[in-house]
Amino acid sequence: MVSLPDTAIQFERGDLSDDRLLDLYRQLLRPRLIEEKMLILLRQGKISKWFSGIGQEAISVGATTA
Repeated sequence: MVSLPDTAIQFERGDLSDDRLLDLYRQLLRPRLIEEKMLILLRQGKISKWFSGIGQEAISVGATTA
């Protein structure tokens, strides 16, 4: 069973346009897709080591956007 928070997530868009938000989302998605592909290759034995950064995507995107 999944428990849901009692309060809604608050999001303040600021002055970000739809295009800018979509661009930021794409910047978050790209490294995640690479991470997932690399983990597949690791499990298949096609690469020997990979240190996953899944869950850390927003750090690099936020730092370069700030």
